[in-house]
Amino acid sequence: MTQPLTVAVLIPAHNEETTIGELVQACLDQPYPIAQLIVVADSCNDRTAQVAREAGASLVLETSHADKAANQNDALPYITADVIVGFDGDSRPTRDCITLMLADLAKGYDATCSSILPLQETGFFIEARRFAYSLGSQWWRLCQRRVGRLQVLTGASYAFRTDVVRAVGGFPNGLISADMDITWKLHENGYKAWYTPAALTLTVDPENWAEYRAQMPRWAAGYFQNVARYRGQMWHWRSLLTVGTAMFDLVTLWWWALVVVYNLATWQHLSMFRYMGYWFAGHTALTMYLVSRVVGWKKAALGFAPYTLLNFYNKWLYTKSMCREWFLGRHYASWTGRSGRKTVITPMTRRRRRALAQVGVYAGTAASLAGGYLGSTALWGLGAAAALCIPLSLVRVRGTGRRRAPAPSHTSPAAPPTTR
Repeated sequence: MTQPLTVAVLIPAHNEETTIGELVQACLDQPYPIAQLIVVADSCNDRTAQVAREAGASLVLETSHADKAANQNDALPYITADVIVGFDGDSRPTRDCITLMLADLAKGYDATCSSILPLQETGFFIEARRFAYSLGSQWWRLCQRRVGRLQVLTGASYAFRTDVVRAVGGFPNGLISADMDITWKLHENGYKAWYTPAALTLTVDPENWAEYRAQMPRWAAGYFQNVARYRGQMWHWRSLLTVGTAMFDLVTLWWWALVVVYNLATWQHLSMFRYMGYWFAGHTALTMYLVSRVVGWKKAALGFAPYTLLNFYNKWLYTKSMCREWFLGRHYASWTGRSGRKTVITPMTRRRRRALAQVGVYAGTAASLAGGYLGSTALWGLGAAAALCIPLSLVRVRGTGRRRAPAPSHTSPAAPPTTR
């Protein structure tokens, strides 16, 4: 008879004294037995570590990495269980969450993650995020699971075989999004990742514009940093299908907006608006149905408008992040959000500035020559302006303004963890 897999719960936390106690208790209350429960309190200036000990954590490490992957790696030598189940410090698994994830690992998968929903009940941003999570759990994640290339094993609630994590060298760091990093590290090494939709974890989500605006740029930047790091994997047909559809979804919104603006400005092809209306109605009905399967029709109706409005902001943010990360070479390097840390974006290198300036001159000159040849004053003027303005915009002007602090290094030696 096969012995059941043993479980070590790993919780990285930063200033989570208000939620860590309930999270530890929720883990201990799971019907699946917990062999170890380790909390890593990172750079905390509150009672996170003390509350975790009082709640029943078997081991509490106190670190000052300001890096999630480094914290998890500090705990790795202490783990003796077969499986690492990880939760964010502001999350709470529902009953049977661990049992359901472990059942999938017992089938032969190397890693899995649960579904996510907001812990809070209501609010504009909460309803939008609940709609997005529900839609993802019924569409995007199931499609990615079918293809065999999950884009991300959510860091808020995951389960990894311990020997697999050790085999890939631990939790990779250096990028702003650690959960996507470990997901693609598993893909790169041929391990099988899964998704357990029946398992559910509740997590604290942004409740106001300041928190939402602080969280989303990190998610967007982390996505494109990971695609760049694992670009060799993107040529595999499974990766092309998964990441390609996400990129197609990103550009389709802007194509749709440009077509609408062009047709309204020229007053042409107005009949297409009727067909676009049919498409929008069908899309709305499908998404509402999928979301209702998770949270019911009432919550689906409440979340549709907030989700749709924020979707435009999210798409703009992801497009902006793609241009900054891939073309400008300026990388998001800080860990922000409710932790209160400041945003740090690395400066563009001198080599990148020169290369972009040369591209601007060549492209602008070519467009200007084409305009002269075709007799197009507008094209000639646009090309001349590009050839002049793009290099000037890349000149780094030194003034009396304040300089941003350099990005914190994720690879430099950090203070050793302490146990109490």
